[in-house]
Amino acid sequence: MMVRAVIHRQPQSRAGELMTSKTTSSFDDRIGRNLVEAGFITPDQLETAQDTGEQTGVGLIETLVLDGLVSRDTLVTMLSFQLKIPVVDLKTVHVDPDAVAVVPEEFARSQSVLPIGFEPDGSLRTATTTPNDFQLASQIATLTGRQAKFVLALGGGLDELIARTYATLPAIRAEAPSTLDLEGEDGVGAVSLRPDARGILGQDVSQLPAIQAVEMVTLQAIKRGASDVHFVATSDSSKILFRLDGVLQEVAEIPIGLHDSMLARIKVLADMDITETRRPQDGSFNLRFNEKTVDFRVSSIGITWGEMMVVRILDRSEGILKMEQLGLEPDTMATWRQLLGLPFGMLLVSGPTGSGKTTTLYSSVTELIHNRGNILTIEDPIEYRVEALHQIEVNRQAGIDFPTGLKAIMRLDPDVILVGEIRDVETAKTAVDAALTGQLVLASIHSNDAASAFVRLIDIGIEPYLAATAVVGVAAQRLVRKICTHCKFDKEIDPTERQAYLSETGEDLTTFVSGKGCNFCGFTGFLGRTGVFEILPVSEATRKFVASGASGHEIRQQAMSEGVSPLRRTGMTKVKAGVTTVNEVLSRVFFFE
Repeated sequence: MMVRAVIHRQPQSRAGELMTSKTTSSFDDRIGRNLVEAGFITPDQLETAQDTGEQTGVGLIETLVLDGLVSRDTLVTMLSFQLKIPVVDLKTVHVDPDAVAVVPEEFARSQSVLPIGFEPDGSLRTATTTPNDFQLASQIATLTGRQAKFVLALGGGLDELIARTYATLPAIRAEAPSTLDLEGEDGVGAVSLRPDARGILGQDVSQLPAIQAVEMVTLQAIKRGASDVHFVATSDSSKILFRLDGVLQEVAEIPIGLHDSMLARIKVLADMDITETRRPQDGSFNLRFNEKTVDFRVSSIGITWGEMMVVRILDRSEGILKMEQLGLEPDTMATWRQLLGLPFGMLLVSGPTGSGKTTTLYSSVTELIHNRGNILTIEDPIEYRVEALHQIEVNRQAGIDFPTGLKAIMRLDPDVILVGEIRDVETAKTAVDAALTGQLVLASIHSNDAASAFVRLIDIGIEPYLAATAVVGVAAQRLVRKICTHCKFDKEIDPTERQAYLSETGEDLTTFVSGKGCNFCGFTGFLGRTGVFEILPVSEATRKFVASGASGHEIRQQAMSEGVSPLRRTGMTKVKAGVTTVNEVLSRVFFFE
């Protein structure tokens, strides 16, 4: 069943774009001249900063701060007192939801303005990078019926904060001409948000029926970049949680009656049995939002206090990451690319659920599209649809599972095969046969690290000598949260973290980068995730260890003696580079001996 969202846009005209560009340039020129006249920067420095700001799209003011030519305090002082221009720091500014609701999202995005509050006289306090744009002020007055009081946005990322602000305020869409086509009858009940949930869902939606509640939660999950939505029944209520950057966050607590109605609504969309609340069920549905299609994979089961449901979100529009975007270090990426260049053999990507294995597989296989001929995949489900790949989706009702699909692929003259997951002996044996008979096979497998992938393969039912012969390389991976670039700062390292870093790298570290928390990262200090990798090419010595039935520990020690950097040590290099923290590596990157 298809859910369709229709958003009516009013794109900015070319003339409007030119006017905004000229206004921005004029304002930047004014700031630049005042800084030169006051002796803060030289004319040459101004010219260089202007060129850099245009090339990067950051703008003159942020370029001056980022390059260390002018401190932010100096700018604030000059703007506020000398030029009489009020300023706000986007990282810490409080945004009033009622003010945001006055301006439609599409207008705010197209004009790069963010309403943040009301002045005592009722005018709309609005953050912008062009506080002298009188035409824009007139447009806001016409649109809202309120005068616009502009304040200069400092701290970078105004467009990003606009997107994040509207993403957390779903009902604001009612102010813009938008509709969502959902079939079915209204449910009963009401949503009551916890006070600390407003940071994610943004407002009290106390009288929403089930259909609108499902609409709100699913759309906000998409806009917030959640990978999963959990609906969990408790003794007297229900909790809704989003998994954001790998961490579950509670976003709302709702009455149990609404919980049942929302789950029934999702079951209807996912073609599941709404009368069955105890036995496990699976289903799926699609949502068309703006110009992108999002897949939802639904699983439910009865628990102590009622029914639990988890909805996994697969956003097709995100696209496939390039190898350079995965987080591979230069040397490990070069090694992995060498393995991808082999004519045949099996390449395994290992790690626990949610560690990004499928993303790595797709990034790898798309590099082979133009020169490796016939590439076929068997997946459950197909997470990325690529026209150049011949993709087969598991459909057990039609008799297509991993073993039967892989056997069918073998009769279609493949050059490269991607197996979504090796989980049983029949799939493993067929994949090994393919690797030994002239195909390059890429597959994911659940194991703690690269060395353990061999043990897992043997445990499934593959003979050690076959595993040693077929597998030519293994990539183990984890995902760690990245420090928010908007609020990062140097911090003295905790003694425990210092010792952990020292024991892993042999180097001492007294300070490291951390995140203070700001509007951009939801005051967590982290924004986005990156991969930590361990690449193990199979040498003759390693092959002998595997064939002899050696343990994972023995295989690991042999690989490390050949220069393989283990997961945790690779994670610590990202700490040194200021990408993540020691605690994040210790909590995410671990394995059992």
